[in-house]
Amino acid sequence: MKTYIKHILAGLVKDRILQHVLFWCLSFLILLNVLKVSAEVKRIDLVYTAVFHLPIVLVVYFNLQLLFPLAWYRGHYFAYGTAVVALAAFGSGFYLLLFDRLIDHVFTGYYFIAYYSFWDISLYFAIYLFLSSLLHLARGWFRVQELENEKTMAELKALKSQVNPHFLFNSLNSIYSLARKESKEVPDKIVQLSDLMRHIIYDSDVDFILLEKEVEMVRNYIELQNLRTQKENKIQFETVGEFRGKKVAPLLFLPFIENSFKHGLKSGIKNAFVKIKLQVSGKVLYFDIENSRGASAEPINLKYNGIGIENVKKRLELIYPDQHLLDISETDDTFKVLLQVQLK
Repeated sequence: MKTYIKHILAGLVKDRILQHVLFWCLSFLILLNVLKVSAEVKRIDLVYTAVFHLPIVLVVYFNLQLLFPLAWYRGHYFAYGTAVVALAAFGSGFYLLLFDRLIDHVFTGYYFIAYYSFWDISLYFAIYLFLSSLLHLARGWFRVQELENEKTMAELKALKSQVNPHFLFNSLNSIYSLARKESKEVPDKIVQLSDLMRHIIYDSDVDFILLEKEVEMVRNYIELQNLRTQKENKIQFETVGEFRGKKVAPLLFLPFIENSFKHGLKSGIKNAFVKIKLQVSGKVLYFDIENSRGASAEPINLKYNGIGIENVKKRLELIYPDQHLLDISETDDTFKVLLQVQLK
């Protein structure tokens, strides 16, 4: 239901003509009931209401098309406020001139008068200026949110490509080596590689994915990396808590895991290790990963296979605003990442 409402709002935000048509149709219906002279709506009421809108429309679009770009968007708020007051006064004067002097020359068969005084009609203009400005700013806010969502999806698609092609080639080479040895593991490894690539390319094309699937993807990735890992190097992967029914943003952990293999197990040091722990406590997910590093290892501000730490942080901020904690630290011997997010 929430997604459906978001789609409707997104469509409304994009269609500016529809927004304006709906606004003025609603305005016409409201003012028609305010201005009609009897319980039954007559033709004169329709004409009067239509003419009544002329100075209002003029003032509203003068504000939106000129005052906003020239003053508000440039931060000249005092000048904008002064101009709005002058615009409301101009609109009130135009209303009085229209109904007292001009309208009789156009609609000769009707007798129209200005029902409202200068100050009364100024209140109308103040209300319309306030409402139209508020809706204009709200539209801008929704558009910013939409752009941020689009940016999040673009970054997610970029993350899909983060699995280094060398990983795919090396996995295929390792499976090929097993095949030449006629190992019984070959079918299982092919299935694991297929599941991993399917998850990255297809299953992750959503806002949130079942945590169970993400954990399965991590296991497959580790298993495939193990094909090229010396047995004496230690890889620990631990899961704690109830994972069923929980959802998380897809491909959130892979940059950190890839980094741990690249600069931990593959760094060439003795007794290399990677420790990964995923824990669910209530609606909070804790992801801890620690790996060894040699004296010649690159510093922690390196790029994760094209996806920098800052990009990972930005993606977390977009998907989990005020709902995550990320701490990245290093010593001479280890890298460590602690990530905490609120689950959906």
